[in-house]
Amino acid sequence: MGAAEPLPSQAARHPLVDRVLQPGAPEALRLGAAKGALPIPAHDLLPLQVRLLADPVPAVAAAARASLDAQPVESFVSLLADPACDAVLVDHAARSGRLEGEALAQAITHPAITDRALEAIASEGTSEALGLLVTNEVRLIRHPPLLGMLRANPKLSGELRRRLAELEREVIRREPRPGPGPQPVPASAAAPEIAEAPESLEGTPGAEPSPAEGALPPEGDEVAPQEYYEDDEALQRTDAFQKIQHLNVAERNILAMKGNSEERAILIRDTARIVSQAVLKNPRLSETEIVRFAGLRSVHEDILRTIASNREWTKGYSVALALVRNPKTPAGLSVQFLARLGTRDLKICAGDKNVPEMVRRQARNLYLVRTQPPKKAFKKAH
Repeated sequence: MGAAEPLPSQAARHPLVDRVLQPGAPEALRLGAAKGALPIPAHDLLPLQVRLLADPVPAVAAAARASLDAQPVESFVSLLADPACDAVLVDHAARSGRLEGEALAQAITHPAITDRALEAIASEGTSEALGLLVTNEVRLIRHPPLLGMLRANPKLSGELRRRLAELEREVIRREPRPGPGPQPVPASAAAPEIAEAPESLEGTPGAEPSPAEGALPPEGDEVAPQEYYEDDEALQRTDAFQKIQHLNVAERNILAMKGNSEERAILIRDTARIVSQAVLKNPRLSETEIVRFAGLRSVHEDILRTIASNREWTKGYSVALALVRNPKTPAGLSVQFLARLGTRDLKICAGDKNVPEMVRRQARNLYLVRTQPPKKAFKKAH
């Protein structure tokens, strides 16, 4: 039968989907798909049912609607976690009104969501959805009509309107203007290849030289611990934590980019990645905070990746050391900073069982190279 025949190339979706969608497909086949009665996996079935909402036969469209409404929210969430999720399903989920919190943020910030869906959200979405859309700066800049639609929505709060105005001013500032001469390029805007681990442990050109054994680098004692709370229980007893508990994802996202140091110390641990990443965009972020964040074991791995890939932040010795000593830092990132560590810190890392084995082994090899006496090249002549 046709459904069992192998396709000439690896298809991106189940072959039954194409049979259902082809012109002239039997109504019974379409109705079976709408009801979820066909053996099609969920990642293909749900987008198919969304398409069947526009079927010309009312019974088919109604069955598709009933099937989608009966799907638990968790089904949509699991599919939205895939960057390759069908745009039709992403748009439907974002506009369905069933998602909230991190699930809604996942849909609105999904790379596959279309401008048409975002326009509908800007015009008709909930206040939470509007907040998430305002903080999706990349899409707002890429599709400017969204700005006018948001401003025209009476549900947009005063705080979000201020945030939108700030974004528009920032966009204007980013437009190229004639100047007296070439401007210096900030280190953070360096080429993308700086995030890749070097092929060896010898360091990279232009990197901060490895401190000599006789001049040991700082061990991070200069960081002021009183400004931050490394104990999660201590954080939860603060007034700031209690206030943040009552905020939704969109409000926490705004606070992450505009809050004070105590609020940033709390939100960097937020389970919603869009919130914790927003902390690193806060213009008031200090080098001391970056050092603390790099050493935290309660942050998501993505935070450590972002810090490790920023040349401006990792120029500081304390940041590099904190990343290496943090067991949550991916080993491939930690290794690229080992050559910059002082001999004493290399010895500590070599014996630290909390860090990955690969990092300990490389630290031990570097330590031995630095501390073992050089071998004699020749014997004395008689």
